[in-house]
Amino acid sequence: MPKKIIAGVGRKRPQIDIPVDRLHLDPQNPRLPLESQGAKESELLRVLYTDFNLDELADSMARNGYFDEEPLVAIPTNIAVSLVRGGTATPPRQDYLDFINDTSTHFIVVEGNRRLATAKMLLEEALRVRLNIRSWPSLGRTVADDLRVLPAIVYPTRDEVVPYMGVRHIVGIQKWDIYARARYIAKMVEEKKLTLEGIQEQIGDRQNSARKNYVCYKVLQQVQDEFDFDTRTAQSQFSLLLLSLGQGGIKRFLGLPPKWSDIRIDHPIAKKYMPNLKKLYIWMYGEGDKKPVIEESRDITRYLSSVVESEEAVAYLERTGRLQDSYDLSDGEEKMLLKYLVNANAKLSTALGVAHRHKTDEVKQEVSKCAQTVSELQRAVGDQDA
Repeated sequence: MPKKIIAGVGRKRPQIDIPVDRLHLDPQNPRLPLESQGAKESELLRVLYTDFNLDELADSMARNGYFDEEPLVAIPTNIAVSLVRGGTATPPRQDYLDFINDTSTHFIVVEGNRRLATAKMLLEEALRVRLNIRSWPSLGRTVADDLRVLPAIVYPTRDEVVPYMGVRHIVGIQKWDIYARARYIAKMVEEKKLTLEGIQEQIGDRQNSARKNYVCYKVLQQVQDEFDFDTRTAQSQFSLLLLSLGQGGIKRFLGLPPKWSDIRIDHPIAKKYMPNLKKLYIWMYGEGDKKPVIEESRDITRYLSSVVESEEAVAYLERTGRLQDSYDLSDGEEKMLLKYLVNANAKLSTALGVAHRHKTDEVKQEVSKCAQTVSELQRAVGDQDA
């Protein structure tokens, strides 16, 4: 039996100092917005500055320089297949080490894009002007010299980085936002042809997180493909979808099996249940002039998971958009009526205890309305004493 390769043991990947002009931002960074995936570096710099809060990082770097204790993680560009094999050897072959130390070799930074972007912006005044950065600190000569060369741990290929990135950002303490995790897993499955089981084993995923994230990613992809919705809100609130698909009632509403492991991952939602998926999506995120009925995540577990179990409650929610009332209806109309009557009686009893102190015209008018409503209720239920 061949010896099992353990990703983090015995590899001793080289750490080298690399001039910043040979280090490039990652156009496949999972944290980037979808519309920026694959963009040129000038656009990546703009997005990182606009959306990723680099100001505090800039202040720290301007004061302290770059901490070598946090090396970037990089992969060389245009590496030959023979050199890849040299980089995966233990220890790395000399021809591979010569290649990554060659002054003509450039690198894509797959971990540390915020740090790299900040360093580039601090060093290039023209770049700051183009990005309209006005309040960043200026650099002293010592710090500028320090930032011109950055430490990096070099992997031969992106595939080799998968275990490290997964442990760090999917199950580790520096997790990406939940949609970025899902997109990274999807890329590993669909482009790198890794299995979910293999990914989970490599990153030590005991909670089935990779499968759950990937299934939800594919469900959202079905929404895009089938309904042509703008799913940016859903991407930013991806946790609502993950939470909803963990509810038994909602799984049944979408025709999904109870266990995550039994859900097909290519097209999780069957064609016949796509109308229900459309309803669920709009209830959570809204679409066009339809507003979401979910105000907070607890609405899913408290109310929506029960509403979808009742055709009557679903129809009522579709008509009115009132989630609480739909939940009250989910156990049947009679139970809802009894609940409302019990609540009304309790509140009227409380009002009765203080009414004698408030004999105003306004109070009398509301009491008359209550009496009229009670009389109509008695007639509605056929009370002979009405």
